[in-house]
Amino acid sequence: MELSCVYIDAANIILSAQGIDFDLDLNLLFQYLYDKYRNCKIVFFVGDVEYLKTIVNIITEHGVELVVKQTVREGGKIKANCDVELTNRITVDVERNIVQKVIIMSGDGDFVALTDYVRYMGKCVLCISVTPKNTSIFIKHRSYLRIMYLIQVRELLENKKALTKHVT
Repeated sequence: MELSCVYIDAANIILSAQGIDFDLDLNLLFQYLYDKYRNCKIVFFVGDVEYLKTIVNIITEHGVELVVKQTVREGGKIKANCDVELTNRITVDVERNIVQKVIIMSGDGDFVALTDYVRYMGKCVLCISVTPKNTSIFIKHRSYLRIMYLIQVRELLENKKALTKHVT
């Protein structure tokens, strides 16, 4: 059976969604991914930040593997270097032939060499980003790379309670 694995760059996805007032509901996101990519594994990469405390139960309830990285403050920003950890994990999973389909959930151009490598190794590679605007031109210019945008399925993934608050 072909195993698909979704590797989520939490900072990229969450901050991109917040930047367009998209109240991304992680319960709905995880269910959507499990429905779309049958028999998939989900790995969620996130820095050890306050936000993590509010979502850790959701992550564990869905059987999502959680990778938490130490954070440091740099120039007013909190950095966790999850990109490096995510890249390392995908490389190891591909080398060990653990996955056949790699789904990178990030529009970050830093992953373009990784997508090239995954394809070179004969694996299927996809990208999920929030919007075209939040997707690197380097990712967009890979002709072999299918890109899906969460904005296209926003109505399936948005926190309905938050929508009610905005309407009333």
